[in-house]
Amino acid sequence: MRENSKVMPYVLIGLVIAAIWLATSYNSLVSAKEDVNLAQSNVETAMQARIEKIPDLVATVKAYTAHEEKMYEELTQAREALASSIKSGNLQEIDAANRELTVKINNIISLAEDNPDFTSGEQYTSLMDSIEGAVNRITQARREYNKAVNAYNRKVNMFPGKIYAMIFGFDTLEEFKADEKAYSTNVVNYGD
Repeated sequence: MRENSKVMPYVLIGLVIAAIWLATSYNSLVSAKEDVNLAQSNVETAMQARIEKIPDLVATVKAYTAHEEKMYEELTQAREALASSIKSGNLQEIDAANRELTVKINNIISLAEDNPDFTSGEQYTSLMDSIEGAVNRITQARREYNKAVNAYNRKVNMFPGKIYAMIFGFDTLEEFKADEKAYSTNVVNYGD
C-alpha cells in the first residue's frame, strides 16, 4: 500500500505534464489556423479595396471615351463577381473572380495605351496608380497568406502535431497558386 502512495504523485505529475503538452499542442494548432484565417481576411480586404476603386475608374474612363460601353459593363460585372465571391469565402471562387477582374482592368489599360489623350488625364493616372497599389497589396497579402498556410501545414504534418491534428480534425490547407497562364512566356513583338 505504501509503494502505491509513493508512485501516485509521479503518476499525477505525469498526467499533468501530458495534459499540459496536449493543451499546448492543440492551442498551437488553433493559433496557426487563426493566423491563416487572418491572412485570408487580409487578402480579401486588399481585393475589396481594389473593388472599391473600380467605379471611379469606370466613371473616369467614361468621361474620356463614350464608345467602349461593353468594356465598362464587363468591368463592373467582374467587380461585382469578385465582391460576391469574397462574401462566399471560397478561395477558388475568389481567385477565379480576381483573375477575371484583372483581365478586365487590363482591357482598360489597353484602351488607354491606344488613346494617348486619355492617359494624360490626371484622374486616370491617379486611379491607375491607386489600382496598381491595390494589386501590390493583394500580392503581399497572398504572400502572407501562403506563409501562414505553410507554418500551419508544418504544424499539422510534423510529429507530434500530426497526431494531434488527426485527433482534433485539423487538415492541411491550400496555398494560393499562380494561374496556369503565369507559366507561359510572354513574347513581345516589335514588328520585326
